[in-house]
Amino acid sequence: MSALLRVRNLRVAFRQDGRRIDAVKGVTFDVGRGETVALVGESGSGKSVTALSTVQLLGEAAEVAGSVTYDGAEMVGADEAELRRVRGNDISFIFQEPMTSLNPLHTIERQLRESIELHQAEEMAEARRTAQPIGRSRRWTGRRMAGLFAGLAALLVLALYLAGA
Repeated sequence: MSALLRVRNLRVAFRQDGRRIDAVKGVTFDVGRGETVALVGESGSGKSVTALSTVQLLGEAAEVAGSVTYDGAEMVGADEAELRRVRGNDISFIFQEPMTSLNPLHTIERQLRESIELHQAEEMAEARRTAQPIGRSRRWTGRRMAGLFAGLAALLVLALYLAGA
């Protein structure tokens, strides 16, 4: 079976205070069509950096080298339009700690609406209809992340993932 996502010799470093910090050193793996992959390792081993680098979500301080191809297209150095098309629609992440995936400054409603509209832009009218009932559930959607307990935060992260699927 040919790989849908192919990562070859991925290397990621960050510049901080004039120093170079190597975060990922030579990671290689394939993900086939229909497969789900979990990156497992110790805290600080580079799992999140590896995942985020597949769709160039690390920011300007990151230096990414190697090759990440998705469905035949190179992601390292890809233009922003191509990356936006893939992010959330084709490649998504569910991180272990839900509170780090959410913006504490925004309401739940805003984050759900943003995910639906961003990742399903070609169906904007449908996205607005889908998001409309969210606004009626003011008991929790109008709240900010700081007041959520972990279980509800985990459900919200799953909802955000499904909205982008």
